[in-house]
Amino acid sequence: MSKLYNKYLEKKHENASKVYLFKNGSFYLFLGEDAKIMSKELGLKLTKFSSLSNKCGFPVSELDKYLKFVKLLEYDYEIIIGAADYIIGDIVKTEDLTKDEALLKIKKYKEMLLNE
Repeated sequence: MSKLYNKYLEKKHENASKVYLFKNGSFYLFLGEDAKIMSKELGLKLTKFSSLSNKCGFPVSELDKYLKFVKLLEYDYEIIIGAADYIIGDIVKTEDLTKDEALLKIKKYKEMLLNE
């Protein structure tokens, strides 16, 4: 099983009533049962993610549009951002770090990636 699908199962085990939206590169994806539900609710195309799961999703640029509908439909949701996407976002926001601050960030990033 993929890391993404394992994370989906872990999150559903924690709270089965929430829908989980995963940032995966330049897309946001719903997986499994969430994908079946949200494809109908949001008009997204349902496709195979793996032999065990389906997916549906949309480009990152469309996040605000689709979240408006998810909120209007009153779904309890959570956005899951993987370590790599978090790190990229953090690097983009970073300005004027000292050498020591930069080294601390690199150590933090390494730990995040190893634990993912």
